[in-house]
Amino acid sequence: MTEQLGRGYEGTPDRFQSMMRAANWDPRASAPILALLRADNRVTGALERAVGQAELTLPKFNVLIELAQTPGGRLPLHEIRRRLVKSAPNITSLVDRLETEGLLQRTRDTADRRVVIAQITELAWKRLAVATPSLLETERRLLRDLSKADWAALWNLLRRVAPPSQQEG
Repeated sequence: MTEQLGRGYEGTPDRFQSMMRAANWDPRASAPILALLRADNRVTGALERAVGQAELTLPKFNVLIELAQTPGGRLPLHEIRRRLVKSAPNITSLVDRLETEGLLQRTRDTADRRVVIAQITELAWKRLAVATPSLLETERRLLRDLSKADWAALWNLLRRVAPPSQQEG
């Protein structure tokens, strides 16, 4: 289908053409979505390699960077879940792994014992000190062929497609 974008149905099997017509396919809508998927794949792979230098994954980095920017490096698990860039299917499992690796500690909220609080550890700060410069350099490298005005335009367009405050379940 990707090869058909912009060319319509020319050269495709009749069954495919019929299916796409019945679905009211507009290749002009599919093209940017496919470009977003390709970009996501490229960006995710590059960022995974960047944080991997500090023995982290993107979801682990995401949790730790959220903790790092809070007073005391502490957040309730439900707040971590809300802040994640990509929602983790099981935040408890992710936090379990981070705790096992010594990257965070869990405690109970003194005001409400039902609430579990995650707190960043010194080891996590050390890993972030390695991962963050690498990640930021990777961001710049990924965008190097775009002007600062292009960065702003891209950001504005993507915010309209996926506003930061919306999470789909």
